[in-house]
Amino acid sequence: MNYRPRRSVRIATLGASALLAVGVLSGCAGGGTAAGPAAANQSRPEGEIHVLVLGDAAATAEQAAADRFNKTSDVKVVIDTGATAGTDYTSAVRNSVGTASAPDIFMSWGAANIQPLVDAGALMSLNDFIDDDPKLKSSFLPSVFDEEVIDGDAYGIPMRGVAPTFLYYNKQVLADAGLEPATTWDELLDQVATLKDSGVIPIGLAGADKWPTQMWYQYAFARIVGAEDVKKGLGGDADVWASDASKEALKDLKDLEGAGAFGNNYDSVSYGTDGSAALLRTGKSAYELMGTWHFATVAGGDPEFVKDGLGWVAFPSMGAENPDDIAGNLSNFYNVAADTRYPDTVREFLAELYSDDFLNDQLTLGNLPPTTNAAELIAADADLDATNKEFLTFVVGLVSDAPSFQLSWDQVVSAANQTPLQNAMADYLNGTIDADGWISAVQAATAQ
Repeated sequence: MNYRPRRSVRIATLGASALLAVGVLSGCAGGGTAAGPAAANQSRPEGEIHVLVLGDAAATAEQAAADRFNKTSDVKVVIDTGATAGTDYTSAVRNSVGTASAPDIFMSWGAANIQPLVDAGALMSLNDFIDDDPKLKSSFLPSVFDEEVIDGDAYGIPMRGVAPTFLYYNKQVLADAGLEPATTWDELLDQVATLKDSGVIPIGLAGADKWPTQMWYQYAFARIVGAEDVKKGLGGDADVWASDASKEALKDLKDLEGAGAFGNNYDSVSYGTDGSAALLRTGKSAYELMGTWHFATVAGGDPEFVKDGLGWVAFPSMGAENPDDIAGNLSNFYNVAADTRYPDTVREFLAELYSDDFLNDQLTLGNLPPTTNAAELIAADADLDATNKEFLTFVVGLVSDAPSFQLSWDQVVSAANQTPLQNAMADYLNGTIDADGWISAVQAATAQ
């Protein structure tokens, strides 16, 4: 069947000021109007669909999927590599939506991330795709899949992996300093001086990108404020951010930074340029707080280090809240432009996301697929490297044992508030603003 979007397209060319106001910039979208559905955009390239992927090590799995698909498809899939930072990637997508150069398929991080595009009618509802191929829904964990179901319409198909964050560490650096991986906050804080005396940065931090800094707040607040109250704060309850527990979490983070845990130049270190990963694998830092995707990033720089020198441990316990609560990303999602020229080809390519080949490629990268059969795949994959299997088994344990999985804060707030929220995280840690300034900034960024 020929697929067309169920929602009408209401996309008009907006100026830069409107971009800031509503978080989406788009041009004419194939003649769609408020009175009817969008037509296929015939100004898009002929005979191909474009998939914009995040420009990191995990993109190899998407390229392999396209290569397999193109062997039998008349309409070819072209993989385009985008930014490595999520905010830069999202901005590039929004700036191109509705134009001939926009990707047909692109990535997102949850409902808040895509809401402006849904409101503008720029995304295709995937309900028809799912009616024709139920596995596009049934193959995935409901708790993950439902994140991008909005008002009964599914807009995203989960891809890549379930991605909690936790501490990675360099085994040799800790051993040389006579240390074991920290399991409590006090242990981690006590280790800072010892590691500094050893001539290493205790904790690598890609502060230039700001989202890695935010990860530290997510755990500190989950542990001290509590997952339920954090959820209320992200939903607009300003009192959460001004509470005594919030101020305690802020103080603990500042104490860690003030002790020199992140070194002196963390705000100049980037993630996408192999900055923080290189520090960890070359022994210049001992720890790094990062998500599951970091396994592939580190392996891309030195596969042998991953086998022999890389370790991982759950975020240290602190405060009175549940030490098994985790934070991070439920998954990445693939979305489809409402005016894609070849919707049938798009639907057929999306089926790659639950194929054995794609899922096994994810396992090789250290990604835990957001599918119902992930644990069975890990156990059954005879070709899976022992280190990968150990790593993925650890991640499965984190996810299955967690009473709460806190979605990354910048994926919960509106698109317009993502940057102000990240700025507050960076500015408090580096001393640009004080605790009161942080509270005011976060209250504004999470106001409904």
